[in-house]
Amino acid sequence: MTLTAVIAFPAWRATGEASAPSSETPTENPFAVLDRVADEPTPERELNDQAEGLEQDFLRLSRQSEALDVQNALTENVPYSSCERVPDVTSEAFTGPSFDAYARRMIYSYAQMRRVLATRDCTCAGKVAPFSDVAQIESQVAARDGIAWNRRVVGREYITRARGLRDQVEAMCGGKF
Repeated sequence: MTLTAVIAFPAWRATGEASAPSSETPTENPFAVLDRVADEPTPERELNDQAEGLEQDFLRLSRQSEALDVQNALTENVPYSSCERVPDVTSEAFTGPSFDAYARRMIYSYAQMRRVLATRDCTCAGKVAPFSDVAQIESQVAARDGIAWNRRVVGREYITRARGLRDQVEAMCGGKF
């Protein structure tokens, strides 16, 4: 932007626009002219209700507004934060600081998103996935990568998948997970 202003300023001055006298010479501050231009007051624009609404609609556009091929939910959206957790999710094996716990949390997040999309249920019944889904995915990964599978790498893989599905879930449910 600065480069554009430096290039455009001589052309602007050549059109007959008068410039305000400067207290600094170009040799002291080569950007003195740009400082004055940047400091000029700009007219405030007032928004009426319709313009404000259009602006807010524009600002709400995000990746979710892209054409997602998602069906409508069969239920209304209930935030997951208000749902009762399955006992396995509150256990030390799930909440602990180990790589095993990390991988389980990421896999569970993926299992939740997949369940909501499969059932089209945005209530707690749809968002609280059975922990057996995590055990099943862990056994599939162990069969694929061996018993010493890398929990950090697999955890990142599944949280990336979960985040991709989360956009679809929130679009389908019409609100936050």
